Amino acid sequence: MNPLLTLLQINDSVFPIGSFTHSYGLETYIHKGIVHDSATAKTYAANMLRHNVFYNDAAFFAKAWQLCESKFSKAKLLALDRLVSSYKSPYEIRQASKKLGIRFLKVVDKFGAPRRCKIYLEAIQKGEAGGHYPIAFAMYAQAQEITYSDALSAFYYNTLNGMVTNCAKLVPISQMDGQQILFSLQGLINELVEQQNNMDEDMLGNCCVAQDVRCMQHEKLYTRIYIS
Repeated sequence: MNPLLTLLQINDSVFPIGSFTHSYGLETYIHKGIVHDSATAKTYAANMLRHNVFYNDAAFFAKAWQLCESKFSKAKLLALDRLVSSYKSPYEIRQASKKLGIRFLKVVDKFGAPRRCKIYLEAIQKGEAGGHYPIAFAMYAQAQEITYSDALSAFYYNTLNGMVTNCAKLVPISQMDGQQILFSLQGLINELVEQQNNMDEDMLGNCCVAQDVRCMQHEKLYTRIYIS
């Protein structure tokens, strides 16, 4: 198998896991007029990457990758899963991570996923684990001879691309503005990937209060397009 093509496939926006149905609180930001044009969309995306994703999903990705590089065990996997669940306070965010994670594991299972992925899928189905997308993505990518830097960069990019796509639909912003945001934030992604392994351990799961509140408020919006 070609590691690059595998990474492109699992990171594609049309990979069938349902990520397009989630905005992770962005819909509330737009509803309240906080994100309302290209400039505020870019600011929102940059802040989310730097102050939320870096300490949460990207950090969980890194933890899962390290778990696979060491002596893997189901007990360690379940402990990491419980830790991630404890950091995802808003209900919609926990559910989004679970839905994407289990769908990802079901799809890659058809590709001959490694045993660790099958163990995780079975644990989720039995109720032993909550299930989380960053863990599933990292475990599968690590087994495909994809480099850590490439896999984590792709994970950040996919997260950013989801934000920009949602902004294009909801604000709306133009496709060209969206592409300019994606291009302009490449440097930030590179910076965050380089810093990831040096992140202060005490900052793991650092709460981004505003986003958590917007996610909780999303549950009560009168009209909404996205699940989260």
